[in-house]
Amino acid sequence: MSNSKDICKQDTDKVLLVEGINDCHVVMSLCQAHQIPETFGIYQCGSDVGVLQRLNALISRPNPPQVIGVLLDADNSVAGRWDSIESKLSHYKYPLSKNPSVAGSIVQSVTNKPKLGFWLMPNNQDTGMLEDFCAELADPESLKFAKECVELASQKQVVTFKDVHRSKAVIHTYLAWQDEPGYPLGKAITSQALRPHSEIAVQFTDWLKALFS
Repeated sequence: MSNSKDICKQDTDKVLLVEGINDCHVVMSLCQAHQIPETFGIYQCGSDVGVLQRLNALISRPNPPQVIGVLLDADNSVAGRWDSIESKLSHYKYPLSKNPSVAGSIVQSVTNKPKLGFWLMPNNQDTGMLEDFCAELADPESLKFAKECVELASQKQVVTFKDVHRSKAVIHTYLAWQDEPGYPLGKAITSQALRPHSEIAVQFTDWLKALFS
């Protein structure tokens, strides 16, 4: 592929739908670290709504992909996010479980429809987003200090981020202290500033391998 935009816009027979460019590069970096074969493409949809819309469009088209993976932030409600997925799939008769699997959900194909997989960031059970997942790859002591720094900055009223984005502020504070400072999330995994063999990263890549194998 000629550039990152192309890499994150791959329409293939096995495809992982993600919200944004950071999700795309985190997945690619983890696949590289865990030596996962390039058997699937990644398609950046621009938003959570975009992911669900594209999921619906791919399932309903005449020749759907063989496998569709879905990567979504749980945001402020895991149950709410799962309900939105269930609602989107309701007329396809997929046997969706009541709750997402802790290890990442995999739903076998139904007649003439793709096999599906779902991972809700960070870990399929807690509220949060991609940055909360990446925080689990950080050095715990350094991350704890980053949280304290962000909290102190908040108390001193020198921050302007919304509280919902606190985890973004923390992880990027942590990355500002690394060699080299300020790497984006994907590159931070490649450089080992974020540890690609942390427990949650292994669980996630195991889900990818099981889904796309």
